[in-house]
Amino acid sequence: MKRLVLIALALSGCGGQSTNESAGKTGEIDVTNASVAEVQAQTKAAGAAMRFDPGQWRTTIEVLEADIPGLPPQMAGEMKRRMLQKSTVSSCMTPEQAANPNEDLFAGKSGNCRFDRFTMKDGKVDAAMTCAGDGSGAGAAKIAMTGTFDKRRFELENRIEAAGPGAAQAMKMRSRVTGERTGDCA
Repeated sequence: MKRLVLIALALSGCGGQSTNESAGKTGEIDVTNASVAEVQAQTKAAGAAMRFDPGQWRTTIEVLEADIPGLPPQMAGEMKRRMLQKSTVSSCMTPEQAANPNEDLFAGKSGNCRFDRFTMKDGKVDAAMTCAGDGSGAGAAKIAMTGTFDKRRFELENRIEAAGPGAAQAMKMRSRVTGERTGDCA
């Protein structure tokens, strides 16, 4: 879940162009089979066209659906009850953070994710990522994201299908992440 939230936040506000394809306009991205590092490195090349405005941001994360096959019904019900909640956080994005997004935002520190496709242009994002299991118990995952953004707000819908070593660790989830700039940082 943490990886999904971080990816969603990053995708909604950062842009660039991978070295494996060329962009038609400044600030657009349209890549396939790109590493997290390639997408992150090209964020700086896109310029200010696809960045958030620095300031105080309110971000709301809402899990809309969760399916955990293989769990006993009572346990699956409890997991869904815990997951299907809305949470809101407020954070300050400094000008430095807006200009230099951290690579960890794109896929966490695991380094085992790769974008199947990553497109951002005209205020829209459409991306799909595949993450391999990392040996720590985190299984492989497929993540798809679509949404809209501008410098002061974003809305993303995320779909994740994760697999684990056992059937009880597999899951499907759909979530929505929205954010808006609420003013200057305190």
